Amino acid sequence: MKITQKPIRTTVFFGLICALLFMPLALGLCAIISWPMAFGIILWSYLTSYGFLLTRWGEKSVLSILFPLLLLLIILFVVKSNSVFLLFALVIFSWIRSGICFQNPFSRVLIIEFFLTLGGAALITCFIPDSMFTWALGIWMFFLVQSLYFVILGDRSLKEKVAADPFEEAMMQAEKIISGYI
Repeated sequence: MKITQKPIRTTVFFGLICALLFMPLALGLCAIISWPMAFGIILWSYLTSYGFLLTRWGEKSVLSILFPLLLLLIILFVVKSNSVFLLFALVIFSWIRSGICFQNPFSRVLIIEFFLTLGGAALITCFIPDSMFTWALGIWMFFLVQSLYFVILGDRSLKEKVAADPFEEAMMQAEKIISGYI
């Protein structure tokens, strides 16, 4: 048997990698551009990378998330406030995940997205991020909360895919035939 997808584990590790890379990326970009712009570019790149993972898990085309990502990139250059950019990033993150990649009933998804997005944002602001270390910790905590999406919804398209063995398939069909005659 071959298991191909584990979105909960991957989301947690992705968040950890993003948190570990945050400080070196921020220091490198702050040497070139201002802090708000560097911060926005880093978050946009994280959202883009995670969006590609979501499209893979949701079996959607990568082209389907290009418009929201382009819209967020434009917002990054237009809006000068980190707080407003974070709000837009959270909304677009929810749009990509629940509106494009995993389409479920709107009422169910709206409640789940509201609490997960609010919970992730609350964790980030709970640390009162004033240093790069607390921002990195907040980013990791955000992805920890976001992994709950897959625990709560348990989307049928994300259940572990098992490569079926031809012998096992034939055996199951034979059992169905035999049980039909008994």
